Amino acid sequence: MDTIFILLKEGIYLFQEAHKSKLNPTGLEGNILLFFRDLKKSIDTKNLDRLNELISDRYYSESYPQTDKNQLIFYFESVFKSLLFLTSPSLEVEICKIPEFRSQEQIFLVIRPILNVHLLGIINLSSQGFGTEKMMGVIFREK
Repeated sequence: MDTIFILLKEGIYLFQEAHKSKLNPTGLEGNILLFFRDLKKSIDTKNLDRLNELISDRYYSESYPQTDKNQLIFYFESVFKSLLFLTSPSLEVEICKIPEFRSQEQIFLVIRPILNVHLLGIINLSSQGFGTEKMMGVIFREK
């Protein structure tokens, strides 16, 4: 029995080590990196209140079906409620283009966000990309 526990513990550790880069997407630093870490944590923990705080009231999308903030929050709420017992979401973000500083307060990114669903936090059951051709253009503005 102890051997099974040790093997499971080591397997979880190896899985976590292999996925550490998801917490630090290549090409991000400073406030943008902190934003994506917060976003990932909010989605991974199904924290709608924090997600609501992170998403701007001025959020809009031309390439995603949820065109405003309320629709986006409602979408995540419905995803979280539809998850089966022992499954959890996990946001993965790939940076497709080096951040472009358009002004002192505005940064443009092209990202490939993927929402994974894991069983027991380990086994990936499904992955779903967002946006047009599974990519999104994102504009960040300092508050």
